[in-house]
Amino acid sequence: MDIEKIIKERFKVFEKIIKVGYNTDKKIIEMKIEDLIQLPNFSRSELTIAIGIRDSLSNRKLVTFLCGINDEKQLKN
Repeated sequence: MDIEKIIKERFKVFEKIIKVGYNTDKKIIEMKIEDLIQLPNFSRSELTIAIGIRDSLSNRKLVTFLCGINDEKQLKN
């Protein structure tokens, strides 16, 4: 997949979770998948990205995740 498309999708989901009330680091880290499933207009792929956002924020790698970097090999490039 094209890196620009990945970045756009991740930022789109990031904006969606902010708009539904997950607007602080703490709220995102404590975000439960069960709560997201109940929200309208979240596709399965968007839920996967939301989980990635939560996990990357917990690991202090949010910017890296949003930029489309998924593993250590890509960080070195």
